[in-house]
Amino acid sequence: MNIGICVIAYNRIDSLKRVLKTLSEAYYPQNVDLNISIDKSNTDIVEKFALSYVWTFGRKNVIMHKRNLGLKKHVLSCGELLHKYDALIVLEDDVTVAVSYFLYAMQCVEQYAEDESIAGISLYNFPIVYHNQKPFTPLKTDSDVFLMNCAQSWGQVWMRKQWFAFRKWYDIHCGEIMCQPHLPHSICSWPKSSWLKYHTQYCIEENKYFVYPYHSLSTNNGDVGTHVQVSSTMFQASLHYGIQKHFKLNPTMKYDGFFENKMLYEVLGLDESECCIDFYGEKSNRERKRYWLSATAQPYKIVRSFALTLKPYEMNVVCNVIGEGLYLYDTMVKNEKHVVVKQSYLMFYLFNYDTSFIYAVKKLIKACVKRIFSL
Repeated sequence: MNIGICVIAYNRIDSLKRVLKTLSEAYYPQNVDLNISIDKSNTDIVEKFALSYVWTFGRKNVIMHKRNLGLKKHVLSCGELLHKYDALIVLEDDVTVAVSYFLYAMQCVEQYAEDESIAGISLYNFPIVYHNQKPFTPLKTDSDVFLMNCAQSWGQVWMRKQWFAFRKWYDIHCGEIMCQPHLPHSICSWPKSSWLKYHTQYCIEENKYFVYPYHSLSTNNGDVGTHVQVSSTMFQASLHYGIQKHFKLNPTMKYDGFFENKMLYEVLGLDESECCIDFYGEKSNRERKRYWLSATAQPYKIVRSFALTLKPYEMNVVCNVIGEGLYLYDTMVKNEKHVVVKQSYLMFYLFNYDTSFIYAVKKLIKACVKRIFSL
């Protein structure tokens, strides 16, 4: 497979230097072209550095756009390189890659280049659900990867066949995304400069998957830029360390665009068309399905009730851990005396708080109240 690298840059010279440094420290079993695509800005410092940079693992190509395209058009234009390559590793300049990233990408391309159910390959693994910043841990199997109806921008691989299938879809659906029940609220609210929201919409509506590693081969540095106003480590992923020459690419875990595990439909004995899996609370059963798995209080009959003791959350359903905290509701049957769910306990479960934390918070509140009334 002829695989190329494309680094997308604009006006962040320090970011470009960092990503190129990590690329140069990676392991390559074959020569690989490096393409640096630079959007027009009010400075030429990035262009000068890119032209002088020495790439020792293959050919270097610097693409300097003569007018400002904006992030969306710039990223989409890089897909034209797939007329030249079988696959393209696409990295925005605020990304850091692991030493084994190319080995992982190469093996995934060999495995999935002809698989029409796969829309792309992610180098990155989310530590949190980006819709609401709740912790995310995919259920681990003996595979090194899992699948999700969610596109990626913080380290990704586009394959020729799959990318041009997306572009054909995009040309028809490139209008502004309207908020719809089957789409996360977050992507509907992303700005016009976002191209990623269309790729994610494509994955959800066409049931296409990105291949995700359990252990991240790239991470986002949270640099200030087009979509980031303040530097943050919120989306920093734990980066794979050292060289791994062989990856097991036999995924059995599938997640939807809301980060919910699709295996639970079968475990619950229900069809996806009749059940809303909504642990993270982003769906709110907007598609009005009869059964609703939720960690929030709802005025409906509880069909089954699970404890929140095992992690990740779906293990409580898989192992049938009976208790309180996660409920399967039948929305066809009203229940006026519905269960009282304390959201604080859900937060304790998600963020690993224990009783000592609760005690400390209560003690602090009492001390503050006592101090206020003593003034």
